[in-house]
Amino acid sequence: MVERTIKSRLSKKSMICDLEIFYNGKNRKIKTMIDTGNLLKEPISKTDVIIVERESLEGIVSKNILENIKYILKGKWIEESNVHSYKFKLIPFSSLGNDNGLLIGFKPDYVKIYSEEECTRDDVLIGIYDGKLSKNNLYTSLIGLDILNNNKYKKTVENLKI
Repeated sequence: MVERTIKSRLSKKSMICDLEIFYNGKNRKIKTMIDTGNLLKEPISKTDVIIVERESLEGIVSKNILENIKYILKGKWIEESNVHSYKFKLIPFSSLGNDNGLLIGFKPDYVKIYSEEECTRDDVLIGIYDGKLSKNNLYTSLIGLDILNNNKYKKTVENLKI
């Protein structure tokens, strides 16, 4: 009910905003779309997942790892000394046409979402998507409404312990 009301009030332009990912002393700002249908959570911890195109994570995650996502998903770890430092998680998902999908995810230090209100979260996972999310490249990631709406998790940078 709430989602339907929110969706009817949002235009396509207002559903696209900036997302900044902070991880291991590096950061990257990308365009994200607020996806009212994205309810993806890591099943064990119930942590919200932000889906990000693989190419958008260059500069944060090793290029060698990003180029070998398909092999890592198949359990064929690449020869890189710090691959375990990412503490990857496998995130199962289902979507139209894909009943048993898997994403590799990692926990960023925190993310900032620059929409109508700035929202900083340190309790999300980044799911690495090995494909394109937008046909016209307007955005390279997807966030769910829960990430913006859940006030008990909204934090400011001053409250984060980094």
